[in-house]
Amino acid sequence: MVSSPSPPHYEHRFTLYGHTQAVTSLKFSPDGQYLASASSDNSIIIWDAILGTHSKTLQGHTEGVNDIAWSSDNVCVASASDDYSVRIWNVKKGTLAKTLSAHNNPVFCVNFNPQSNLLASGGFDETVKIWDVARGILIRSISAHSDPVTSVSFSHDGTIIVTSSFDGLARIWDTASGQCLKTIVEPQSIDPCANVIFTPNARYILCSTLDSTIRLWDYHNSKCVKTYKGHKNDLYALGACFATPAKNRSWIISGSEDHKIYLWDLQSRDVVQILEGHTDVVLAVATHPTRNIIASGAIHSDLGIRLWFDEENTSVKTNGV
Repeated sequence: MVSSPSPPHYEHRFTLYGHTQAVTSLKFSPDGQYLASASSDNSIIIWDAILGTHSKTLQGHTEGVNDIAWSSDNVCVASASDDYSVRIWNVKKGTLAKTLSAHNNPVFCVNFNPQSNLLASGGFDETVKIWDVARGILIRSISAHSDPVTSVSFSHDGTIIVTSSFDGLARIWDTASGQCLKTIVEPQSIDPCANVIFTPNARYILCSTLDSTIRLWDYHNSKCVKTYKGHKNDLYALGACFATPAKNRSWIISGSEDHKIYLWDLQSRDVVQILEGHTDVVLAVATHPTRNIIASGAIHSDLGIRLWFDEENTSVKTNGV
């Protein structure tokens, strides 16, 4: 029998200071040792994820950094920037490994495939680029959307890619051929799609749109199966993520334009906790791969990265998404 997840109870543990402009993206390393933060101040900072101490700063972009992603071996971080480039950094050495240049507008999103031999990026040129990581060369350019691409993500086995765009669409792509397999659109809404990710088993996608709604889609049948509301999101490209304590995927987490962080029960769709403390729009959230830790970052007047811990719920069972 699968036990019911206990309601989360995250509490603010400490705040990390280092960026001088908006915190745009947060990502924990796959082994959970580090937290990477990206900022409009052109930099990426690597932090000790548990102690909250500064490890190193990666500098070289000439414009703001919009997104970051870790390689599966915890060695590299990729970054997408307004300077039209994607860069790959060796985190262990603290050095720039490669600069990938093919976009002709700001690059908004980036992600490795699970094997980390491929990298996908998307941006304001409305394309998705697929890169060979080892050789640092462009493999394929996909004319993906009719407006800027806001997110790009691989499935757990890397065979398909999901993208979102300000054109209001989410699309599924075959990684090998670059062919569009499915287009998902909400018939009742043409609001821009701010972010989309696969659920861990890749049976569904979770899509955040600028109508203050997060939708869980069965993309095989083009059917919206659940909606999550309560937060405010109509201006910024906020992204939701799944909580992962003890490999559990029961909670959906998102920042909000009312300066709060919202947690929903995936199955019931109920708001189960609201985290307060930020003083501006919470643009970035991330969850630790093995521990009950949430990282959050905001914009403008609130430049501190907050770490929230929930040590009470550590053995919750997975619900199979």
